[in-house]
Amino acid sequence: MSNTLQTTRRGNVIHRLSFDDLIDVVQSGQQLRSYCPIHGGDHQRSLSIARATGWGYCHSCHATVLVEIPDPMTSERRWNNHDRRGTGGDILSPPPCVDHRPASSLRPDPLRRAPTATPLAPWQRDEVAALSRVAPVMRASLTASRWVQRYLDERGIPASTAHAAGIGYLSRSTWEHAPVPAEQQTLLKRWIGRIVFPLASPDGRGFIGRTLLRWEMGMDENVHKAVLDRPGAPRRWIKTNPAGWFGFDAPELLTEWVILVEGGFDRLALLAAGFPATSVLAIVGTAARSSWLVQSAPQVRGVVLALDADDGGKTAMERLVVEFQQAGLMVALCPPPQNQLGKDWNERWRRLGPQALWPLYETVAQQRTTLHERKE
Repeated sequence: MSNTLQTTRRGNVIHRLSFDDLIDVVQSGQQLRSYCPIHGGDHQRSLSIARATGWGYCHSCHATVLVEIPDPMTSERRWNNHDRRGTGGDILSPPPCVDHRPASSLRPDPLRRAPTATPLAPWQRDEVAALSRVAPVMRASLTASRWVQRYLDERGIPASTAHAAGIGYLSRSTWEHAPVPAEQQTLLKRWIGRIVFPLASPDGRGFIGRTLLRWEMGMDENVHKAVLDRPGAPRRWIKTNPAGWFGFDAPELLTEWVILVEGGFDRLALLAAGFPATSVLAIVGTAARSSWLVQSAPQVRGVVLALDADDGGKTAMERLVVEFQQAGLMVALCPPPQNQLGKDWNERWRRLGPQALWPLYETVAQQRTTLHERKE
């Protein structure tokens, strides 16, 4: 991916992309919609781009992008490529070309200003408010449900660890008796049957939910995922806007070195293994924004990037090394070892137990020693 980071005079980060970086583009009026290549989103086309200017904004990870829209006279083939068709099969027409500007000149000005975050729709605010209201009841539901506990057992997560991390479960009974207005209860309906993770960001509180529908006893995560990838199955994950990171609810308490993992269950596996809750963050499909740590957790000196051992995780870590270093943070890479024991930390934890996490133990210990030596 040809992602070039530029910082404006006000400290805003802009991702410069080529058109080929966009994933499965569709046209909606004067806007282009794409899956976001910044945070690797694959659940919805959250990246919206103005055809006339190339400026775009991801409504999931809140990244601002500037896309070099191809010249219609020289890029007809790219626009007619099968990968650039909309869901209905309509071929996109080429948009106007934008002037190319050198990276050094990329800064806000009256003629070419990066768009600000789109205000939340009322229903999005109501959804977050409703989930916040029922969060205590969902946490009680999680510990009371044998079904949920069996699912957690399958993933190697003690129910006590999940409960302490603020995880909840929205059962149908909890939904039916939710202490919220009727309008908010309707918004909660899509969360029924999901394990709900609390998220936090500088923009506020959020939630992400993993469905347990179609899961059966003895079914491991990979099989369940395959079942949910079939046509007509419920979405594996849904989340609110704003979203955020799992574990970022008290950034002022984070340790000097933090571990950044990809999924919520990866963080739970590390917590079950004894890692302090204040040293592990999960990005759960949200962009790993270095500015969040710099602004909200200035005591953090370094980050261990421990994303999944797949192509998406490798690409993300290569990009994040540069972004975090530019923000003045020390960075260490520690993806799961490439073998047949699992591409993420939760799967490896379930199969091997504590020995699966030794690379992380060693990396964190080494970086803490390095930090101590620098202080001296």
